[in-house]
Amino acid sequence: MRYIEGAWVRPFGAAEGAGFGWGEGTVSGEVLHGSLRWANYPRKREDGVWTPNLRGVIKADDGAEILISLHGQSVQEETTGGVCRAILTRVELLSAHDSYRWLNTSFVVGEGEIDEETEEWWVQAYVCINEMVEHPPALGETPPPRFRQADR
Repeated sequence: MRYIEGAWVRPFGAAEGAGFGWGEGTVSGEVLHGSLRWANYPRKREDGVWTPNLRGVIKADDGAEILISLHGQSVQEETTGGVCRAILTRVELLSAHDSYRWLNTSFVVGEGEIDEETEEWWVQAYVCINEMVEHPPALGETPPPRFRQADR
């Protein structure tokens, strides 16, 4: 993902800040392939931690539209290659498309990084499946078999 445009302000003259930016990106992985358009309205806390607040839409290669939101934390990293921030986030995905309805009730977490110089960032997302219960979810769709454990 890469910011196309953004504004970053410290309205109170101290460490606290806020921002707004929008951008585009690509999605590639085992479950989804496509393009992404998004906007982010993060807040910077006094301790220097940014809290991403991203909303957008994934246009999958198969024509499906999947709404996405990210909420989490982005923390300064010690790197030799420049100024980067490590991201941990909760990813929410919503779709009416039959192939992706199971994501509507899935818990998805992500980890990644933002390069503050290039304003490029990436997130690797993981689906967490509740393997402790034997019943399908009361809402939404059951995840595909490849996301469930084969043996109990």
